[in-house]
Amino acid sequence: MKKINNAIVSFVFVLLVIFLFLAMQRYNDYKLKTNLTAFQKSEMQTTVDNYINIIDYMRKDLIANYEKKGLEYSEDDIKEEVLKFLRQIVHEADFANGAYLWVNEVLKYSGGDNYAIRQVHGNLPETEGMYLSTAMEDAVGNLPYLKELNGIKEKGELIYKYYFKEYHSDKVSEKITYAKLYEPYNWIVCTGTYLNSMYEPAGGISKKNNLIFMIFCMIILLFSLAMFLYIIAVTFIKSRKLMKEAESLKVEVATDNLTGAGSRAYGVSLLTECLNNYNSTGRKYAIAIFDVDDFKSINDRYGHYVGDDVLKNFVETVKKTLTDDMYLIRWGGDEFVLIYTKEDSAIDQVLDKLNKKIASSSVTTEIGVTVKYTVSIGASHIASKDKDIKDIIKRIDDALYLAKRNKNSFYVIE
Repeated sequence: MKKINNAIVSFVFVLLVIFLFLAMQRYNDYKLKTNLTAFQKSEMQTTVDNYINIIDYMRKDLIANYEKKGLEYSEDDIKEEVLKFLRQIVHEADFANGAYLWVNEVLKYSGGDNYAIRQVHGNLPETEGMYLSTAMEDAVGNLPYLKELNGIKEKGELIYKYYFKEYHSDKVSEKITYAKLYEPYNWIVCTGTYLNSMYEPAGGISKKNNLIFMIFCMIILLFSLAMFLYIIAVTFIKSRKLMKEAESLKVEVATDNLTGAGSRAYGVSLLTECLNNYNSTGRKYAIAIFDVDDFKSINDRYGHYVGDDVLKNFVETVKKTLTDDMYLIRWGGDEFVLIYTKEDSAIDQVLDKLNKKIASSSVTTEIGVTVKYTVSIGASHIASKDKDIKDIIKRIDDALYLAKRNKNSFYVIE
C-alpha cells in the first residue's frame, strides 16, 4: 500500500509539473503577444502619420510652386499629382511583418453602396479605382468598412481587427489595422498586418512536442524534480531568446536598410522628444538638413548603384565626425537630418567641419571612375514658435533652398 501511495504521489507530482510548465508557457506566449501587439500598434500609427505628413507636405509644396510660377491650377490637379506620387512610393515600399498600406477616399459619410473608392493599395494595386460599400463583409461576416467609417467619423482615427485572406493564399487570418483621416482629400490612410505574421517569429511549443514532453515526464517519475528544474531552465532560455528577437525588431525598425543611418520613423520620434524637452526645460537643440547636390544627375549618368554608393559614402563620412550627442537620420531619398543635442549647440562649427570632409570625399565606380559630390545644408535651432516638428522642418527647408543657390555653403536661421 505504501508503494502504491508513493507511486500515486509521484504521478500527481509529475502532472503538477506538466500543468505548471504549460501554464508558464501560455503566460509567456500571452505576455509576448501583448507586447508585440502594443509595439505593432505604435509602429502602425507612426507609419500612417509619416505618410500623412508626406501627403500634406507634397500638397502644400505643389500649391506653393504653382502660385510661385503664376500658373492656374485646381485642387483636383494637385490631388492627382499627389495620388500619382503616393501610388509609386506605396507600391515600392517594403514593410515589416507582411504589413502594407492602402488609402480609401470617402465619397459619402452616410455610408452605403459606393460610399468610398479605393485610391491606393500596396498589395492589390488591381483593386485601385474599386468602389466600396459599408455592407461588405470580411471572411467571417463582420462589417469592417462600416466599423472603419464610424470610427473615422467619431474620432478621425481607429485601430480595429477583421478577418481576411492572406496575400496569395486561401488561408483566412485575423488582421489588425490602423486608419486615420486626411481631411483635405477625405482620404482614410490605413496600414495593417496579420496577427500571425507578428507572432510567428516568437515560435511556441507545438502540440506534438507537448505530448512528447508529457509522455517523457510520466516515464521518469523518479526524476520529476530534475525534470522540473530542466523545464524552468528551458523556459528561461526561450524567454531570453524572445526578448532578443523583440529588441532586434526594434533596432531594424529604427535603422535605414540602405545607408545604416537612423530611419525616418526613428527621426520623427527623436525630433518630437527634443521639441517636448525644449518646451519643458528650454534646452537648446540644433537641427540640420543635408541634401546631395545634383543627385538625380549622378543617378542618370552613373546608374542607381553608384547613387546608392554616394549615399552610403555620405553616411560613412558623417559618422566619422559624429559624437554621442549627434544623430543622423535618413529623411527620404538623398535628404538627411542631423539632430544635435549638445547644450551649447554650436551647429555652425559642426557643419563647417562636415562640409569640408564631404567635399573631399568620393566614390569609385566599377570601371574606376571617381565620382565626387557636394551637399547643401540648411540648419536652425528649435524655437518657442515651433508648435510641432513640421514647423522646424519647414524653417530648415527654407534655409536649404537658400543653400542650394550657393554651392558648398549653409544657412542657420535663428
